[in-house]
Amino acid sequence: MAINKERRQALVKSYIELLEKAKGVVVTEYRGMTMQNLDALRAKLREKNGQFTITKNTLLKIALDEVGMAVPDDLLQGPVALAVAFDDLPAIVKTVLDFTKDNEVIVVKGGIIGGSTIKEKDLDALSKLPPLDVLRAQLVGMATMPMAEFISLLDEPGRQVVAVIKAATDGLVNVLAAYSQKEAA
Repeated sequence: MAINKERRQALVKSYIELLEKAKGVVVTEYRGMTMQNLDALRAKLREKNGQFTITKNTLLKIALDEVGMAVPDDLLQGPVALAVAFDDLPAIVKTVLDFTKDNEVIVVKGGIIGGSTIKEKDLDALSKLPPLDVLRAQLVGMATMPMAEFISLLDEPGRQVVAVIKAATDGLVNVLAAYSQKEAA
């Protein structure tokens, strides 16, 4: 179905706006999807702060180029739809992959993150990454661990000195107690 110039420009503009907000996209082929399948997938993606958008390949290529993302011609063949991640890309990838297990009408072709293209087989590994907040916490933990160990090392000589003094005073107290018992006897 041919569309006029104004409609093409509006679509390119909407794709650009969508891609500028995206952390990454999953490229799918949606051949044979029913409205029920489409609505179900869109609802699942909305829960994860994502969106599922059917695209026009030629106009999508223009928008991808405009925002500086990779333009994978091999992925943009046939009826293409994008699962767009606005926050947590691994969660969106996992949602799409889980959906394809139950619905063979959608096929995952690959993904785009910035200037990089991800092959379909690599998306599974991406879907297994923990959420971004967990990754940040792990990074902070790894960065602070050496500092905590260093501080512990600095404190250790002081603890050893205190232990030696305590042992010496305990010994002195025992000697004095024994001497005072001897004097009393």
